[in-house]
Amino acid sequence: MTKQDLPEDGPTQKSEFEALRESMVFDGSELTFTPRGSPDPRLLRLVRLLAKQAARECYEEELQLAREKRREAPPG
Repeated sequence: MTKQDLPEDGPTQKSEFEALRESMVFDGSELTFTPRGSPDPRLLRLVRLLAKQAARECYEEELQLAREKRREAPPG
């Protein structure tokens, strides 16, 4: 973001913007990936979280497709 992007008259004043930007900076160590050995536990948690989210989305899509299929099926 450049100085041109800073809001001038908006609800966020420059000092608030600077505080927000500084609060978003993470001072911790970076995630590391090691193909063998002990991977970073934060990386494992992230992968599990993303896998659960993908599984939920896939399940919801399958349910929606099954409902649509039932509606379109001729009465029997």
